Amino acid sequence: MKKFMKNHKGFVIMTIVLIMVIILMIVMNVLSNNSDIAEAWTRSFGKGYANVFRTINEAFRLSLTEISVISLIIFSIIYLSWGFCLLGNKKYWEAINRFLLVTLVIVSTIAVYDLSVGMAYKRKALPVDRYTGEIDKAKFKDIASYFVEDMNHCVNELGIDEKGEIKAPYTDEILISNLRKEFAKLDNPYYFSIAPKAKPLLSSHLFTTVSIVGMYFGPLGEANYSTFSTNGEKPFYIAHEMCHGLGVMREDDAQILASEICLRSSDPYIRYSAYYNTIDRIIDLVILSDNKDDINYVNSLHSDDVLKNFHYIYEHWKGQAFLADFGDKVNDWYLKTFGQKEGTTSYIDTDTDVDDKGHVVSLSHYQSIYYRIYFEKN
Repeated sequence: MKKFMKNHKGFVIMTIVLIMVIILMIVMNVLSNNSDIAEAWTRSFGKGYANVFRTINEAFRLSLTEISVISLIIFSIIYLSWGFCLLGNKKYWEAINRFLLVTLVIVSTIAVYDLSVGMAYKRKALPVDRYTGEIDKAKFKDIASYFVEDMNHCVNELGIDEKGEIKAPYTDEILISNLRKEFAKLDNPYYFSIAPKAKPLLSSHLFTTVSIVGMYFGPLGEANYSTFSTNGEKPFYIAHEMCHGLGVMREDDAQILASEICLRSSDPYIRYSAYYNTIDRIIDLVILSDNKDDINYVNSLHSDDVLKNFHYIYEHWKGQAFLADFGDKVNDWYLKTFGQKEGTTSYIDTDTDVDDKGHVVSLSHYQSIYYRIYFEKN
């Protein structure tokens, strides 16, 4: 045994470290099943970790996430190829060491991800109030009309180009700065103190093929967004990734918080992006009323510029995400691995609860936000 350990010291050390990392991951996953522990961990270690790495990565203009992922891929390819070459030369132990090192690096990266944000997937519910007042279908048309007309107003202020693209009133850097100011208004210890500064992905077109418009990488506390997204979509997508940097890791929660922040913004650029991504849910209530006159009326309110922009976005994406199914399956597996049982369906708004008589009993998450904003302003 001593001879074996002496001759294969590197193998023994890497095996021990790998076992320790796996045990750590198992312990973390067991502890995360307790929401109190998950909440305490996220508010203490998770918050401190994110703050440190947010400060570090904001000193760099390039996406450290891209650099890290590319470096990991190159490292894995080189060492795996090296290992197979050694196998071909019958240098079995040297080959095993190469394979083991790649395994250790990958597993350790997953472990760091687990330590930094894994617990946040199991923390307590997002502290966003739901609308609890009366739901009168006679108000559906008025509420939907109010927001459709405000959406028209946003487009009128921004303008569109000859292709139908929304004219961005400022640079992405200013957009991100404005979004950080919106997030700074949150007054609840549930959220981390400062939203991360989102960075553009240089490989945006590559991510487009698998329908990825942004990502948050916990080990670096870094939010990233695709530059391929249209102006009409971009503010909401960036806000979603910044939500993750505030400790909101569940995708449905990030969608809800991004909707809340963007819909309440006084900035028409930010507000319009939220409308593009969510306004169909408030219009769905009018459809549920089954009043054809109301449905036709609300649909007729959409301005020509809004319709042109919606069509522009559709055409912009048509045929681009040709590997979307693959990307969806990978993302679905990832979310379920970290305890989000709904997988990629968690990006979709919840259903509107309707009774046997066709009456709306409770609103979806997005509809609840719209309702609260409407009755606060009217």
